[in-house]
Amino acid sequence: MITDEVIEKIKSIHGIKAYASHYAFLSGMLSDKNGNPLELAAYNIPVNKDDAASIRGVSDSDLYLGSTIKLTAGRHITPDSKREAMVNVQFAKQNDLNIGDKLTITTPNHTPGHTSDIEVTLSGIYENTDNVDETEFSPSELRENYIYVDYGTAHALDNRNQGIISVKFFVDLPDQLASIYAQAQKLDLDWNKYYLFDEADASVIDADAVKAVSNQFSVLTAVIILAGFLVITFVLMLQTKMRANEIGILLSLGFTKSRILLQHIIEVMIPAGISIAAAYFIGDHLISSERFKITVTHIQMVTTLQIIAINLCLLMASIWISSVRLLHTTPKAIFEKNN
Repeated sequence: MITDEVIEKIKSIHGIKAYASHYAFLSGMLSDKNGNPLELAAYNIPVNKDDAASIRGVSDSDLYLGSTIKLTAGRHITPDSKREAMVNVQFAKQNDLNIGDKLTITTPNHTPGHTSDIEVTLSGIYENTDNVDETEFSPSELRENYIYVDYGTAHALDNRNQGIISVKFFVDLPDQLASIYAQAQKLDLDWNKYYLFDEADASVIDADAVKAVSNQFSVLTAVIILAGFLVITFVLMLQTKMRANEIGILLSLGFTKSRILLQHIIEVMIPAGISIAAAYFIGDHLISSERFKITVTHIQMVTTLQIIAINLCLLMASIWISSVRLLHTTPKAIFEKNN
């Protein structure tokens, strides 16, 4: 059993940003709100009366289970959850369960003739993201029969008080992992009783690879911005040249160069503003969509304002470059050149 003292010592290492724990495995029978037993999933091996679901307590199912499961309905178990449970989508379909349903979990009590019963609310339905051949497993071993509950519920069901058996710690940056691992090994803990292992190869992205891709992306972004700036400038220069007579007439009528330039800015900014707004809402919708596995739920406002500012500055520069030469020419010179 992993004690709170051990968790606190490791958690105090600089660079660790979060952790999630797993309670001891328990076996239990499940029934609906009317007391009717729920059926376990099974493949080639039939269910017998002694088969039970695997009850697994987690402090944070999203953190602890990571990419091994995907939530299809409801919400994850969090440290604030109380008397909540998550079931596999196949188990839910087989027993016609929906979010909000009440379930009763019954675990054996070591006092002869007694059991522990706790009612929980179904808060989440999940599916496994990795494919594992489980056709030869007994019903109690199938992942479809794993029931995840909050830490308090697991503790209440476990009259033997087995406690936490596994904890996952998460770091701020991948390149800090080796240093944090070394610091953890030097802690005043009896490592003969605990097993510390590094999951960097399985779940942490190589920091050097990330930096290399980031640099390449930065160069590509700069090239795209420069190319876009040049294209827009050339298009506006062509448009301004086609409107030379109009500019000459306006100058002849007494319009100031600043007023003409402002008119050009307004004409360009109206479609640009519509495009920027459309891009923002479309991007925010795509990021929020469940079809895209992106952890960011919304585009950050700071990033949005930076993008808008960059676009506006580039547009202003393109308009000025495309108009400045013609605006500094006299009306007479404009008409003579066109004629």
